[in-house]
Parts: sequence; C-alpha cells; structure tokens
Amino acid sequence: MTATITERQWSGLPWLTVTGPREAAFRALGQFAHGEIRAVLGQLPESAPLQRYAARPGGRAALAAGLQAARASHPRELAELSALADGAQLNLETLLLANLRADLGGGDGTGCSDLGWRRERSYVAHNEDAAPALHGRLTVLTLTIDGDAPVTTQWYPGFLPSNTFAITGHGLVCAVTHIPEPAPAPAAGRHFVARALQQSPSLDAAITHLRTHPAAGGFGYTIGEFPTGRVVSVEAIAGRVNATEAYAATQPLLWHTNHARRLTPRTVDVPKTSTAAADPRAQAARSLGSLDESLARGRVLDALEPPVDEPDVGWFLRILTGAPGVYRNADDDPLMTLCTTVADLSAGEVTLQARDRAPTTLTLRDLTR
Repeated sequence: MTATITERQWSGLPWLTVTGPREAAFRALGQFAHGEIRAVLGQLPESAPLQRYAARPGGRAALAAGLQAARASHPRELAELSALADGAQLNLETLLLANLRADLGGGDGTGCSDLGWRRERSYVAHNEDAAPALHGRLTVLTLTIDGDAPVTTQWYPGFLPSNTFAITGHGLVCAVTHIPEPAPAPAAGRHFVARALQQSPSLDAAITHLRTHPAAGGFGYTIGEFPTGRVVSVEAIAGRVNATEAYAATQPLLWHTNHARRLTPRTVDVPKTSTAAADPRAQAARSLGSLDESLARGRVLDALEPPVDEPDVGWFLRILTGAPGVYRNADDDPLMTLCTTVADLSAGEVTLQARDRAPTTLTLRDLTR
C-alpha cells in the first residue's frame, strides 16, 4: 500500500493529513516536506553546537547510546524517524541529533506555556513558542496510520510529531513544554516517549506510560481527557515522574512553563576546559541557571485568580495572548509565540489562533477522524 497526503489550512497554518502504512506514511511525509525539514534543521539556534558536539568522541558515543536506547524501547517510533529521514534524503543521524538535543544534555530554549482547568467545565490551553526563524514553519499534521488511533498534532518538520500539542482519537489532548535537564538519564529520548504516549487509550494509561517508559531528558505534560473532563499536569524528567491532577474543590487551575515545579533537575559537573563550550551539558547547565524568563511567566500564571463563574475559551485566549510576560514577541526575547490552542473538553472543541490570525474552532471529531 502507498501513502496519501492531502493539504489544507487551519487558522493560517499549513495542515497536512497523511494516511497509509506507518513507514510508507512517514517516508512520503519526508519526501513531501524535505525542503521544510532542511530549513527547520538549518534554523535551529542549537544546531551548530550540536554538530560540533557530535563530531567529538564523547558526542558520537552519546548519540550512539541514544540510538541504542530508542532501538531497544521504542522501535516503532524509531522506524518512523528513520522513514522520515529516508523520504527527505537525509541521514538518520541528522534527524536523531536534533530530536535528541535535550536528551544529550543540551538546550532547547525555554518556550511554551500551559494551562489546565477542571471545575464544571474542563480545558487545556497551550502557547507554542519557538525561535522567530521557525515562524511560518509550524505545521498541523494529522496521521491516520493503519492500526493506530488518529492523531492531530502541531509539527516542526524534521521532528517526531510529539513535542507540541496533540489531539488523539482516544479522546486525549496533550500539551508539552520543555524542561531543561543537564544530567539526562540513560534512557530513550523524550520525543520517542512522547510520540508513543499518543496511543494511550486513557489518561490513566498515559500516566502509566510515562512512569514505565523513562525519558532521558525532561518534558512537562498537561493532559486532558474527553469526555471525562479530567486534567492532569505531569513532570517527567530523567526517569522521574510527578503527576498532579486538577480538582474542582481544591485546585481547579494548573499551569506549567519551562522549569520543574515539583521535581528537582539533577546536577552535573561540566569540566572547565577549552572544549566545555561545545558540550551541550554546559549549555543546559547555563540555561538551567538562567530560567528567569520561565519563572516570570510562571509568576504571571500563578497570580491568576480563578474566575467565579466558569471560564470560556476567550478567557484562556486573553491570558495566553494578552497577559504581559506570557505572550512572547521576540523583542528582547529569543523566542516568539507562534500559536495559541485551547481545547474545550466539555464541548469537544479545539480553538487555534495562529500568530496575527483570528481564532478558528474545530471539533475533536473533525480533528481525529
């Protein structure tokens, strides 16, 4: 069987639907988006330091260990990345290096803000932040792969579709934020773990997946479940996991930015040598020590007063696109907000507002059939 790709748009973002057998689908996606994949990889701020690191013996060994861990625990997701590289006519190592950048101890910016809500109604909301050079590259991707529940996610070409915002045919909505970890665990890369999570049949199964499939680096997950309305915030960092659920009576509002709130990142000693600057662990250690921007966004979200009445989609859009310090404009800031997404789990709808665009709304059914 061959794969098919259809094109459309949602709130100004390109939207691709890929249907077919797994490897054929990702190979076709790589071939279709080969130009975008090369552009994204070339514009990553951390690309040059990563390539220097991979050229050193220690870097080559770390990359080989990352490949071995993915092959052992996530062969299906590794096959997807390999097929994507094959379709784009790139070496697997090229894509693997980008996908493992924070699992090697490197930096990943400090982008994205998440909100979760559960009282009479339930919501999950997300700001997708990235380098300004990636503005116009972010793509909505729907995967209808044989044997899998359909998934619609925001996708950076060249990456496993795993590290942004996803809606699944099992009724899960998952928003993801980067958490820096300078001392990664000897485990599979977090993109592989997050991609596999998308096939979890329930919220409880997703939490169990994260507990039983450790990741080398760190991600924060805000996960909502339709139609139960349950919402949970999960920190999964270097093999450790903390899950905190929203409760109507005591804690209806959850938030997360790009620092660990409940788990403590491990520390690492970086050699003070002339080559330390090329070690991604040094970059991560520096970013971990300078999370002022993430902490500032966190203070804004932490100061929010839960509304007396139930919030609506507009309430979340106003906070994420209008609150000072949360919406990012790349002025004195290395990143910018590319889009804002609000999932209304009670209504079964998702609203997307791309940068400089009006918000538009689709049903969960439209996004996962």
